[in-house]
Amino acid sequence: MQKIFLGDKMLIVFFRALILYAIVFLVIRLMGKRELSKVQPFELAIIILIADLASAPMSSRAISIFDGIIPIITLLIAYIIFTIIIQTSNKAQDVVCGTISPIIKDGKILEDEFKRLQYTIPDLMSQLRECNVFQIQDVKYAIVETNGNLSVIKYSDNINQLPLNIIEDGKISEINTKILNIEESEVQKIIQKENLKIEDILVGTLDSNSNFKYQLKEEVNKK
Repeated sequence: MQKIFLGDKMLIVFFRALILYAIVFLVIRLMGKRELSKVQPFELAIIILIADLASAPMSSRAISIFDGIIPIITLLIAYIIFTIIIQTSNKAQDVVCGTISPIIKDGKILEDEFKRLQYTIPDLMSQLRECNVFQIQDVKYAIVETNGNLSVIKYSDNINQLPLNIIEDGKISEINTKILNIEESEVQKIIQKENLKIEDILVGTLDSNSNFKYQLKEEVNKK
């Protein structure tokens, strides 16, 4: 009888583990395809919490499996709400996800950003070496992305200006126009010259030669 009871306990734990694994797998899939190294801070926090919530009922029969499932589903709903807010508001996106930060320009470290991001020279050199750059003086532009990765443009790339989106999803990007030192009125002039409306533009970019390139919303679907 004891062996049968022990077998039943193991079977219950086995099925609880399978159920929780399936739910966690489904939730992570619903959160979208992205490498772990590229997730935003709020996404990483949700993933860590989900793992913790799943482990407790998986390892202890004293804890109801629903005590793990319900909070996991709640976190998924929170993630969806966060995502919707981010997609509809540039300011909310800047607060939740952070903004890109130029850290090197014309072969010189931008010290204010360097200190604000709490970088050290070894940190910076390590990331530069990952981009096959071994001295700061070879760098035309370097930007710290919102996920902490470093994007580098070298002098040898022959790029005169940092290509950035000045319009994203029908809105002017305040952060990118500030980096490019462009006023909103200048963006409006560029749009008027193209006979466009800002709200109709999915993405608008000033390329390395200051040419405006864009894609309209629903442009691909209309073809």
